[in-house]
Amino acid sequence: MRLALVCLAVGLVGCATTYNANWAAPETATSDDGLKAALEEGDALWQQRGDQARLQAAIDKWEAAATRGSDAALFTRIARGHHLLADLHGVEGNPERRDSEYQLGLDWATRALKLAAPDFAKAMGAGQPYSASIGLTSKDAVPAAYWYAANLEKWAASRGFATRILYKDDIKATMEHLQKLDEGFFAAAPYRHLGSYEALTEGLAGGSLERSEAHFKKGVELAPAYLGTKVLWAKHLCVKKEDRLKFTELLQEVIAADPAVDPELEAENRLEQQKAKQLLAEIDELF
Repeated sequence: MRLALVCLAVGLVGCATTYNANWAAPETATSDDGLKAALEEGDALWQQRGDQARLQAAIDKWEAAATRGSDAALFTRIARGHHLLADLHGVEGNPERRDSEYQLGLDWATRALKLAAPDFAKAMGAGQPYSASIGLTSKDAVPAAYWYAANLEKWAASRGFATRILYKDDIKATMEHLQKLDEGFFAAAPYRHLGSYEALTEGLAGGSLERSEAHFKKGVELAPAYLGTKVLWAKHLCVKKEDRLKFTELLQEVIAADPAVDPELEAENRLEQQKAKQLLAEIDELF
């Protein structure tokens, strides 16, 4: 059965949708005197991103700033903003808006990564394998590389199983590299992505439930204030293991937690609490 599933996955890759990053097209850093002021206006709105209107306004300000110059940090902010907005649309039950935001996030993250990691972009433009090229990114490029992979992961999932399979190894390679460069980035994000990867690919492409659990535990250990790690643990690993008890325990912990224990994560944590409630409401369908 496992061999049959692997063969099916390999066959489906030919039907996958591909993302045209056009790595060979250069991106040059530019700026003018008004860029900093426009950037700061967006940053101020971002602090109120728990309000969807303020989040959209922040993105609008940053995108307006991007007309004044090309800057990796700015493009990374925009990519993160679209990713968060996509998550909000997903919770609200608007998949079309969600998927379009992931597409926008991926587009901006690609531009950010070209600026932050030119050696990586050059290698990719020359046709080198992604798994080898990603190693050319430095710690300075961690934010751009992370939001590229995070948006790519969601974008690929929105395009179906074949596309998800096509890009799974690129996303894994990125998270493993970021783990080495800065394991604590964005509340230990590499660990929760790798935990999800191992659970989702178990029985299909060499994933391991044991490795998945180890990644999730490490993510919670490094960033206990962030609630999203437990949500993914429940959604991917507990469902795969058919562990209804642990699923319930983790999600109840998320719902009962103080989302503002780390003010920098409050908006994201409140969103994760909504996801936890939705998953608990679906428990009889999942188990």
